[in-house]
Amino acid sequence: MRYTRSLSVALQVAPEVAPLLRAELGYAETEWLQRLNDAVQAAIDALTADEPIPHAYEVALYLTTDAEIRALNRDYRGVDAPTDVLSFGYGKPDDATPSLWFPLLAGGTAPDGFPICGGGGLFERLPLQAGGTAPDGFPSRSGGNLKEGGENNSADTLPDLPPLGDIVISVETARRQASLNGHNLLTELLMLALHGTLHLMGYDDSTDTERAAMNRRAAFVLRTLGYPAREEWHSHYEKS
Repeated sequence: MRYTRSLSVALQVAPEVAPLLRAELGYAETEWLQRLNDAVQAAIDALTADEPIPHAYEVALYLTTDAEIRALNRDYRGVDAPTDVLSFGYGKPDDATPSLWFPLLAGGTAPDGFPICGGGGLFERLPLQAGGTAPDGFPSRSGGNLKEGGENNSADTLPDLPPLGDIVISVETARRQASLNGHNLLTELLMLALHGTLHLMGYDDSTDTERAAMNRRAAFVLRTLGYPAREEWHSHYEKS
């Protein structure tokens, strides 16, 4: 049977933030991970319903800590501070040599039309390691465990899809800024997941106009699903 979903979510949660998510989201102990994945998948399905992607892809979503996203932000963007979300897009799956797009440090240049990650940054094309693995310290691609010891929802029944990219979200930052944005934690996480997905789909937010368009798109999708999402949405980074 033909697989009709544009983007399939592979969710993994760092063990350090799993208790926080279980408590804050109010899901039952035995079902919280699946229910969270279902919520993210429904949001991304709604996002791509009006803007289908030509081929089916997988998106790896990793929910983690401030400390871990800070390390990624430092290593790949040159910003030694936690942030709320980072998007890392893969090269086209049919490329002869698979590659990853990673943020350049200051002074680099980005390919025309390629999305900006984590609210700003520049990209360069880097080859994957042998066997299609990501560099040390970065989540692995296409359905594999993103981090040892994390909880994941990977299902053996999912097709073997090429990866569109990885999205990394700090649950701790999302929790802090949720109330500032007038959201509960789940709505904030979904806004961040859709924001990261829009970057992987080619959207940019380097100007106020572009950022507002992305926010409207994400908020509209979530409101159609019954979430109290607000278009006046901002990233409120806390320096550490």
